[in-house]
Amino acid sequence: MKGKWKGSIAVALLVMMTLIAGCGGGNTKDTVNIFMMLNGVNPDTKVVQGFESHLKDKLGDEAKVEFSTAPIYNIQKLMVEYAAAMNDIVILSKEDVLNYGKSGANRPLDEYFNPDDYPEGVFEGGVVKEGSKDIVQEKHLFAIPLSKLKMFKDAGFAPDDAFLTIAVSADSLEQSIAAIKAMME
Repeated sequence: MKGKWKGSIAVALLVMMTLIAGCGGGNTKDTVNIFMMLNGVNPDTKVVQGFESHLKDKLGDEAKVEFSTAPIYNIQKLMVEYAAAMNDIVILSKEDVLNYGKSGANRPLDEYFNPDDYPEGVFEGGVVKEGSKDIVQEKHLFAIPLSKLKMFKDAGFAPDDAFLTIAVSADSLEQSIAAIKAMME
């Protein structure tokens, strides 16, 4: 009985992912999509609008930023968000960043940011080597704590357990890096 229940959930998730992917309209390289899902803590609409305004001021015409937040924590919604591959930057609890990082869902950030500045975000995670399809575990900077980002601190929204990462499926890597750097200013 338990196997049928799990199978039904898997089928339902696949159907939802297909529907969401079909409705998404696609990501563009000049738009940075930021998704936030934290367990029990979410900024109100005014704070999110402040984030968008800050990034628009800092980035100008370089990139458009779109924030989306989940009103409640839901692990199935998080799976769908990753599977739909429509988000560039993802803000989650450290536990979720670690869990998804192990499966190779997050991009290593060492090339763009100094790991010594963010030791809390350095951990073993999955990476795919060029010319291979296999995920290998390597230690990298995969996440940056919100508590180290000026934009979040200034807004009074920098939970200790909240981390920002770039999804491996990010369409706009350069703009995502620029957005994170703007969050530091």
